[in-house]
Amino acid sequence: MTLVGVVFVSYFCLVNSQTPFNVASDCCEETAENLQTVLQRLTSLEKAVTTLKTENSNLRQNSSGLAAMQQELMEIKSKQQPVAFFAEMSQDLTNPSTGQTVVFDQVLTNVGNAYSPTTGIFTIPVTGTYNFNVVLSSPNNNDANHYMHFFILQNGRKIAYLFLDHNTDYWIHTSSSSVVQGTKGDRVWLSVGVAGGSHVLAGHRLGEGEIHTHISGFLIQAD
Repeated sequence: MTLVGVVFVSYFCLVNSQTPFNVASDCCEETAENLQTVLQRLTSLEKAVTTLKTENSNLRQNSSGLAAMQQELMEIKSKQQPVAFFAEMSQDLTNPSTGQTVVFDQVLTNVGNAYSPTTGIFTIPVTGTYNFNVVLSSPNNNDANHYMHFFILQNGRKIAYLFLDHNTDYWIHTSSSSVVQGTKGDRVWLSVGVAGGSHVLAGHRLGEGEIHTHISGFLIQAD
């Protein structure tokens, strides 16, 4: 019996000291038994509360662990997300100016929807290693002094260079590709570097069914 129980029983027996000994003794024993039962219940409840607290703490830890696992799963899924695009120019681009963005408005492939046929800009959706490729064509030209130079830009930084110069009695065709490390949010596009004279960047020609000028890119490996 705890100290509280002993004191309570002693007090109860003292108060009832005028009661005959055998009656008082029975009363004290009954009270002690009742107190003992209450104390046992209290002890049991304390253990139950302690158990519940432990279980609650474990649940919180498990919940935090589950949230971390879900976040990790989302990151893994994002890294496995396929990214690829392929687009062409549907019309000829005549005498483009220096600094102009070449817009490939006809989209054939856009897995991940990272390329915009409106702006001509590809926005990197997942950090990783990418490949970009550009093919340009220009028809025969009467201006022998014409020239067009182009750059593939990543956030304004040159990552590839192409040029179409001085073709007169024949078509000219050029291409370039680049493998770069890209960070989510980076922008990639084709820009006119310098241009002079009279010139045409060939788009898709009706009746020919040929894709003369196009851009493509894809995610090689996510970080």
